[in-house]
Amino acid sequence: MSRPFEIPVDYARAWAGPIDFLPLHEEGQTTNRERRQAELLDLMAREYYGTIPSPPDEIGVTRHPVPGENAERLEITISAGGRQFKVDAALWLPQDARGPAPLISGLDFLGPVGIMSSKGFPIDTRARLSSRPEYGAQDMRMEETLRGVSAYRWPVGMMLDAGYAVFVSCYGSWVPDHQEHWKSYGLYPFLECGKKSPVGAISLWAWAIQRLLDVAEKIDEIDHSRIAVAGHSRLGKTALWTTANDKRIGAVMACNSGCGGAAPAAHPVGETLEEMAENYPHWTILHPDGPTADRSFDQHHLHALVAPRAVYLATAKLDVKADPLGSYMALRKASGFWEPDTSSGWSWPSSQEIWKNGGPVRNGPLGYHMRPGGHNILPYDWRNFLEFLESQKADCE
Repeated sequence: MSRPFEIPVDYARAWAGPIDFLPLHEEGQTTNRERRQAELLDLMAREYYGTIPSPPDEIGVTRHPVPGENAERLEITISAGGRQFKVDAALWLPQDARGPAPLISGLDFLGPVGIMSSKGFPIDTRARLSSRPEYGAQDMRMEETLRGVSAYRWPVGMMLDAGYAVFVSCYGSWVPDHQEHWKSYGLYPFLECGKKSPVGAISLWAWAIQRLLDVAEKIDEIDHSRIAVAGHSRLGKTALWTTANDKRIGAVMACNSGCGGAAPAAHPVGETLEEMAENYPHWTILHPDGPTADRSFDQHHLHALVAPRAVYLATAKLDVKADPLGSYMALRKASGFWEPDTSSGWSWPSSQEIWKNGGPVRNGPLGYHMRPGGHNILPYDWRNFLEFLESQKADCE
């Protein structure tokens, strides 16, 4: 049976345009991109995601080989205010690399346990995830039945063959993905968020990715000048927000990130701000009764915060809940923050053309595709992202 947001959909249902986008710049201010980005970053933190907490006092790491896998388990110890937080991540390094390898990093719903089939990577019994009853997991807990079931979502072999190192952790080990429990374990109590300005889980997951990058900076086998971050669904929202806040990241892929991610609220297709705030109130600092049409920003502004770095959006034709066409048009609108830096004209197909052929579309550091199928992240998405990353490398040479 199809999930509710994977129902067959035609162009008329997927497109409610034209979209009345808010301007990228304030009236009369069109030249100072950095100042506008600073304004937008502050605005979106205060009114939407919550401010990402400050870095910790200290971070340490111990590396262990994972039995039966071409991977390492990294035990990460984070210290802040006299407290400690410990979490695991997995690192894969390409074999026979001639020097430091570029990195793809991010959080995954099941983390290394879902990617590896062997029992060499320990299960975090404290982690709380999206419910996965189809795999035999109950009560939002990590269980043995989850080993290897999501390897296709992070096709590590494909990335290693392309010369990339891969660094992944489980999102539920950092922040429980549950509106009633997310403050009881993980980063919220560790960082004493209750004593500070409001923050949502997306900003805390962003903090987690930043700590992965801190660890990556300690690893000589990684090229710290070529870092990409990727995520799917709510973790695609997280990947975009993290990249907006951290200039160490040179490229981001957000897959089916929808409302609060790539998709604009101004396009009335798919999940709305009101629905997201009601169903997932822990993700942002929006109150269920708070979102209105009077906001002074939208998601094309989130894309613009990444400029002049690279953004790649992966979407799916049947994933109407994540609004694939609205996401494309938001990226197209945001391109005004990049295009003044280019001398060649960019070509943006119409929404009808995108619906018909799906792309991929590449304009300098911006890319997009819409594949067949529904809400998932698949090897096809990764293959296109890897090709996009290689095109960025070629453009810089």
